[in-house]
Amino acid sequence: MIDQTHHLVTNPQRYFEALGRVMSALRETSALSGAAHLDWWQGKGGRTWEIEWQGGPFPAEVAARLLGVPEPGAGDDGAYETAVHGLIAPAAGSPERAHLVVLGVPVNLRAIDPVGAGQVWAALTR
Repeated sequence: MIDQTHHLVTNPQRYFEALGRVMSALRETSALSGAAHLDWWQGKGGRTWEIEWQGGPFPAEVAARLLGVPEPGAGDDGAYETAVHGLIAPAAGSPERAHLVVLGVPVNLRAIDPVGAGQVWAALTR
Protein backbone atom coordinates (compact mmCIF):
# COMPACT_ATOMS: atom_id res chain seq x y z
CA MET A 1 0.00 0.00 0.00
CA ILE A 2 1.30 3.44 -0.92
CA ASP A 3 1.63 5.83 1.99
CA GLN A 4 -0.37 9.03 1.50
CA THR A 5 1.42 12.33 2.03
CA HIS A 6 -0.04 15.19 4.01
CA HIS A 7 -2.04 17.16 1.42
CA LEU A 8 -2.14 20.26 3.60
CA VAL A 9 1.64 20.35 3.90
CA THR A 10 2.60 19.28 0.36
CA ASN A 11 -0.18 20.92 -1.65
CA PRO A 12 -2.39 23.22 0.42
CA GLN A 13 -4.11 24.69 -2.65
CA ARG A 14 -5.35 21.28 -3.79
CA TYR A 15 -6.40 20.36 -0.26
CA PHE A 16 -8.55 23.47 0.17
CA GLU A 17 -9.82 23.34 -3.43
CA ALA A 18 -11.18 19.85 -2.73
CA LEU A 19 -13.14 21.18 0.27
CA GLY A 20 -14.40 24.14 -1.75
CA ARG A 21 -15.62 21.88 -4.56
CA VAL A 22 -17.47 19.60 -2.15
CA MET A 23 -19.07 22.47 -0.24
CA SER A 24 -20.11 24.17 -3.49
CA ALA A 25 -21.57 20.92 -4.81
CA LEU A 26 -23.48 20.40 -1.56
CA ARG A 27 -25.09 23.80 -2.02
CA GLU A 28 -25.73 23.48 -5.78
CA THR A 29 -27.31 20.02 -5.55
CA SER A 30 -29.26 20.68 -2.32
CA ALA A 31 -27.88 17.31 -1.23
CA LEU A 32 -28.20 18.21 2.46
CA SER A 33 -31.81 19.38 2.39
CA GLY A 34 -33.38 18.73 5.77
CA ALA A 35 -30.01 18.47 7.55
CA ALA A 36 -28.87 20.70 10.39
CA HIS A 37 -25.63 21.63 12.10
CA LEU A 38 -23.24 21.27 9.16
CA ASP A 39 -19.60 21.16 10.28
CA TRP A 40 -16.24 20.29 8.72
CA TRP A 41 -12.67 19.92 9.92
CA GLN A 42 -9.29 18.58 8.89
CA GLY A 43 -8.82 14.91 9.60
CA LYS A 44 -5.82 12.67 10.06
CA GLY A 45 -3.28 15.47 10.37
CA GLY A 46 -4.22 17.20 7.13
CA ARG A 47 -4.80 14.07 5.06
CA THR A 48 -8.60 14.23 4.86
CA TRP A 49 -11.62 16.46 5.22
CA GLU A 50 -14.35 15.36 7.59
CA ILE A 51 -17.85 16.72 6.85
CA GLU A 52 -20.66 16.06 9.31
CA TRP A 53 -24.33 17.01 9.69
CA GLN A 54 -27.28 16.09 11.86
CA GLY A 55 -30.55 14.65 10.56
CA GLY A 56 -31.26 14.81 6.85
CA PRO A 57 -30.14 12.26 4.25
CA PHE A 58 -27.81 9.31 4.69
CA PRO A 59 -24.18 9.92 3.63
CA ALA A 60 -24.43 7.44 0.74
CA GLU A 61 -27.44 9.42 -0.58
CA VAL A 62 -25.47 12.66 -0.33
CA ALA A 63 -22.43 11.14 -2.03
CA ALA A 64 -24.58 9.75 -4.86
CA ARG A 65 -26.15 13.17 -5.35
CA LEU A 66 -22.73 14.83 -5.47
CA LEU A 67 -21.60 12.34 -8.07
CA GLY A 68 -24.66 13.03 -10.21
CA VAL A 69 -26.46 9.72 -9.72
CA PRO A 70 -30.18 10.20 -10.47
CA GLU A 71 -32.64 9.49 -7.70
CA PRO A 72 -34.99 6.54 -8.18
CA GLY A 73 -37.91 7.58 -10.36
CA ALA A 74 -36.12 10.61 -11.79
CA GLY A 75 -36.28 10.95 -15.56
CA ASP A 76 -33.14 10.76 -17.67
CA ASP A 77 -33.30 14.39 -18.82
CA GLY A 78 -29.60 15.13 -18.23
CA ALA A 79 -30.37 17.25 -15.17
CA TYR A 80 -27.97 15.22 -13.02
CA GLU A 81 -24.53 16.22 -14.15
CA THR A 82 -21.59 15.12 -12.05
CA ALA A 83 -21.03 17.84 -9.46
CA VAL A 84 -17.84 16.36 -8.00
CA HIS A 85 -15.56 13.98 -9.87
CA GLY A 86 -14.30 11.26 -7.53
CA LEU A 87 -14.68 7.77 -6.22
CA ILE A 88 -17.31 6.70 -3.74
CA ALA A 89 -17.23 3.77 -1.38
CA PRO A 90 -19.55 3.45 1.61
CA ALA A 91 -17.78 2.74 4.88
CA ALA A 92 -18.04 -0.94 5.70
CA GLY A 93 -21.09 -1.76 7.79
CA SER A 94 -22.13 1.82 8.51
CA PRO A 95 -25.01 3.73 6.91
CA GLU A 96 -23.78 6.84 8.77
CA ARG A 97 -20.59 7.21 6.66
CA ALA A 98 -19.51 7.56 3.03
CA HIS A 99 -16.17 8.26 1.44
CA LEU A 100 -15.21 10.37 -1.59
CA VAL A 101 -11.87 11.15 -3.16
CA VAL A 102 -11.87 14.65 -4.63
CA LEU A 103 -8.77 15.88 -6.49
CA GLY A 104 -6.85 13.13 -4.74
CA VAL A 105 -8.00 14.29 -1.28
CA PRO A 106 -10.09 11.88 0.82
CA VAL A 107 -13.38 13.39 2.04
CA ASN A 108 -15.40 11.54 4.67
CA LEU A 109 -19.12 12.23 5.01
CA ARG A 110 -20.86 11.45 8.27
CA ALA A 111 -24.41 11.93 9.50
CA ILE A 112 -25.62 11.94 13.07
CA ASP A 113 -29.16 10.54 13.36
CA PRO A 114 -29.93 10.59 9.61
CA VAL A 115 -33.52 10.01 8.50
CA GLY A 116 -32.96 9.46 4.78
CA ALA A 117 -33.76 11.52 1.69
CA GLY A 118 -37.22 9.93 1.32
CA GLN A 119 -38.26 11.03 4.80
CA VAL A 120 -36.84 14.52 4.22
CA TRP A 121 -38.76 14.86 0.94
CA ALA A 122 -41.98 13.66 2.58
CA ALA A 123 -41.60 16.22 5.37
CA LEU A 124 -40.90 19.04 2.89
CA THR A 125 -43.94 18.24 0.74
CA ARG A 126 -46.55 17.99 3.51
